[in-house]
Amino acid sequence: MEAKEMRSAVEAYVAAYNRNDMDFMLGLYAPDATMEDPYGSPPARGHEAIAGLYQMGFDLGLTLELEGSVRLAGNAAVFPLRVSAAKGTLYVIDLMEFSDAGKVQRMRAYWGPENLEGDLGI
Repeated sequence: MEAKEMRSAVEAYVAAYNRNDMDFMLGLYAPDATMEDPYGSPPARGHEAIAGLYQMGFDLGLTLELEGSVRLAGNAAVFPLRVSAAKGTLYVIDLMEFSDAGKVQRMRAYWGPENLEGDLGI
């Protein structure tokens, strides 16, 4: 996958999340993809499990904002995010690894309690 395509996928991911577009979000992922949010937690595997994590964020009214440029290397995109709700902000670094078919094969969200200001309800 070319750098321009990975960057576009990340930008589309943020926009789709903010409009709660689950179908688009899951379309970015390979059917057997994994997601660790936060990194170190048991990975969600497959669309159904990944949808559960995103739905929790949608239900909490979370929004995403890129906080800097998307960094690209090989088949991976790394990007800083601000996750916001009415009472708090979480600062996250996401890593997406893409398959040869251009789908997200693995996503990891790097954050911990020290990256939270206020309360997100999670």
